[in-house]
Amino acid sequence: MMQPTTIVQLLNILPKNQTIESAIPGLFFYCADRPNRTVSYIQEPSICIVLQGEREIYLGNDCQNFDNSNLMFCPVNIPLSMHVKHASVDSPVIVLSMKLDLAMIREILAQIPPARNTEEKHLGIKWHLDNTILAAFERLINLLDYPNDLQFLSKLIQQEIYYRLLSAQQGNKLRQLVVNGSHTHRISQATDWLKAHLSEPVIIEELASKCGMSVSGFHQHFKEITQLSPLQYQKSLRLMAARQLIQRGESQISQVAMQVGYESPSQFSREYKRLFGVSPSSELN
Repeated sequence: MMQPTTIVQLLNILPKNQTIESAIPGLFFYCADRPNRTVSYIQEPSICIVLQGEREIYLGNDCQNFDNSNLMFCPVNIPLSMHVKHASVDSPVIVLSMKLDLAMIREILAQIPPARNTEEKHLGIKWHLDNTILAAFERLINLLDYPNDLQFLSKLIQQEIYYRLLSAQQGNKLRQLVVNGSHTHRISQATDWLKAHLSEPVIIEELASKCGMSVSGFHQHFKEITQLSPLQYQKSLRLMAARQLIQRGESQISQVAMQVGYESPSQFSREYKRLFGVSPSSELN
């Protein structure tokens, strides 16, 4: 459990009910002092920890509860939804997320012994959070009080975090993310391609071929890692991108639909409401 002094430190500096990036690049915080509605977004490859309170995470039809006994490991861009049911001024929910630094992970991996078990066993996004990892994150947070030390010491502590993650029982998935040719690395390439070519039609056979995988193997490993089929994943990416455009008021709904790859505005509206529970027009400011 995070020390109370560290929680108080964060509560003194974090704005409420919004996500901010800290002075340490790639380290983000979210602090909620009231329950929120379900928020959908694309989680970049990250480690996420609920430092205080609880939150629900939805991936496709799957719902998982996260508290300070576990961490969320997202090896690829994953479209998900988050819901904070219980939060108050006296008992806020605090969430930390740290973007994965693949170059740093590769450097550490080259300096530590190979894993005994190299099998790519799927463990999902919910991992046990042991005290050594939490303690390292706590030292990273405490650095925020010492801005002159940040540039040098933050990198050392992040190296320790990756070392402990790689050495942990579930660490093989993190190893596989940076090993060329592994299933995790190939699916990461596929999700990057889908995000970069959001409005383009996807032909699964061609995408599997790009990743050097059979169609059946591609489907299997894609769903293991993202909890979605490739087409469900693409649909979620498109709709979440559309929601951001609509809420910013940048274009008409029909133009947004075409921009993210929908030819039929009516189909777009149906699928939008099915995912978010509201129609696109109700989101206009």
